[in-house]
Amino acid sequence: MNLLNVRWIRSLLTSRWFPIVPQLIMLVILGLLVAGGIGITTDDAALAKILRNTNLANLLVWSYWFPLVVVAGILLGRVWCMVCPMELVTSLASRIGFRRKVPQLFKSGWVITIFYTLILIVGVHTLAIHRQPHRMALYLLMLMGVAVLIGLIFEKRTFCTHVCPVGYLLGPYSLISPFEWRADDLSVCKACKTKDCIAKENHYRIGGRSCTSNLYPATIKDNRGCLMCTQCLKACPSDNLRLSTRRAFFDFFGALELRAAEVGFVLLMSGFVVYEILSEWPVSKAILTWVPRHLADALSITGAAASFVSAIVMFIVFPVILLLVVIGLARIRSEVSSGVIAKAFALLLLPAMAAGHLLKAVVKTNSRIPYWPYALSDLAGVETAQEILNKSLVLDKSVPKALYPAISVFAAAIFVSALVATLLIFRKSAAMKKLDTTAKVVLFLSVFIYWSIFALTIFKWRF
Repeated sequence: MNLLNVRWIRSLLTSRWFPIVPQLIMLVILGLLVAGGIGITTDDAALAKILRNTNLANLLVWSYWFPLVVVAGILLGRVWCMVCPMELVTSLASRIGFRRKVPQLFKSGWVITIFYTLILIVGVHTLAIHRQPHRMALYLLMLMGVAVLIGLIFEKRTFCTHVCPVGYLLGPYSLISPFEWRADDLSVCKACKTKDCIAKENHYRIGGRSCTSNLYPATIKDNRGCLMCTQCLKACPSDNLRLSTRRAFFDFFGALELRAAEVGFVLLMSGFVVYEILSEWPVSKAILTWVPRHLADALSITGAAASFVSAIVMFIVFPVILLLVVIGLARIRSEVSSGVIAKAFALLLLPAMAAGHLLKAVVKTNSRIPYWPYALSDLAGVETAQEILNKSLVLDKSVPKALYPAISVFAAAIFVSALVATLLIFRKSAAMKKLDTTAKVVLFLSVFIYWSIFALTIFKWRF
């Protein structure tokens, strides 16, 4: 079904004011979020843990904006990129910048993988930018500054395509989405003489730009790269684009192959999601953090340094060891290359990983409901956080408790769905056909164990 046949959707997406007006609105909101976090900080770790929810700006960014962006990416594809203010500012900066060619290192994907790793390990788990509103504001300003700087130096929208950490996360998750943006009739594209959707002279228009993500709509194979910015729809003289429904996980069954940097990114995120879910059950959390805790004790480090070491172990060391064990076992009686095994393994991890991320997003948005009345009345949130810490203010958690059973059923449903999807990918994916029997058995058992760890934790946590 082509959703562009729905009149109001077509009118919206073909309007010359779209997506500029939504992007400008988001830019204003971004400014307000920065203003709401600047100067709000504390050295008290216990207070900071509460302040992250009582400060309105911080509550919106980490408990609603980012979780909902993840949910939207899985369900709808890269729709956030459609209205993201960073796309607007980096595109405007590139109009007046030097327009240098993008280095091969950027194109490889490793720059963005390393950037995301630094944000996750240094920013979140060492500097606690998700708990300190002031640091959250500085983080948003840093992202905006990087977007402008990259736009001034390099051609087109290099930031969105090769640097943005949010877009990089949404890329793999958009493979699951039951929606796609594609050329409608390939014969029309073949007959087109002007190729306005990719013409160089159209790269720096305000509206109706040719694709500045180096994509030709007629040859898009999967959802990873397209930002769904709708510019090619406005540029196309033949009105030959479509926004269509399809089967969920459709991209996995084609000639889908992850790059080496994407494999690294999936491993990093798999470690992060494992931590997020296993931390909800004390037993699994104790097991997961046993090595990092004892390593920190052996090194006699505490505080931020201990958090840094723990993040390195859980998000890099553990996933790398897992990958090496899988490759090692698969290669005992297999002639398949290590790279092929690694790419297939990363693909198989994605459904369970996305399910975990989706569940955590839903749980987080639900658990923060009790803070809303106080965050709206005390925007800075410091006084409210202090009252909660002193136990002079008790939150009303009746709504999260009422929704607990429904969310538990949802958790079971999405993880069963993830297992079914993984089995289908294992059977039908082109990537799996490159493997011999030994490699397939090792990958199947490894991914099933990965999924079972989630399943056991969720059962103990929610039921």
